[in-house]
Amino acid sequence: MPDLRPAQTVESHLQRLGQPEMLDHVMRRAERHGVANITPTRGDARELPYPDRTFDAMYLVTALGEVPEPERVLAEAVRVLTPGGRLVVGEFFDRHWIPFGTLHRLAGDSGLHLAAHRGSPLAYLARFRPCAAAA
Repeated sequence: MPDLRPAQTVESHLQRLGQPEMLDHVMRRAERHGVANITPTRGDARELPYPDRTFDAMYLVTALGEVPEPERVLAEAVRVLTPGGRLVVGEFFDRHWIPFGTLHRLAGDSGLHLAAHRGSPLAYLARFRPCAAAA
């Protein structure tokens, strides 16, 4: 199975959306590890404040089930990903968990093609690419 780790190269800024506590946590960890190319950004994952085709990769780890209208989040991912970009979704069973079958259907309806899947029904990682890139 292909590697699901982040790419080794990062553009000048890695944008991060989230709650203020999470942004603070990410920035403390980045500083501790000497990572200086992160710009914390708070926003709505259903209406991302970025131009089309901005990112090579997006990661949603135990986050998609926290957001109302996950289909809008996935559609925004398609919009802001570059044609060869990837979206990695990680889920594990909790009260906001999205079963893999539901995610797969929502992703397909949003224009994402499943590229890789690893894990069990209760805890998984899934990598998607925009459908145009899958051809």
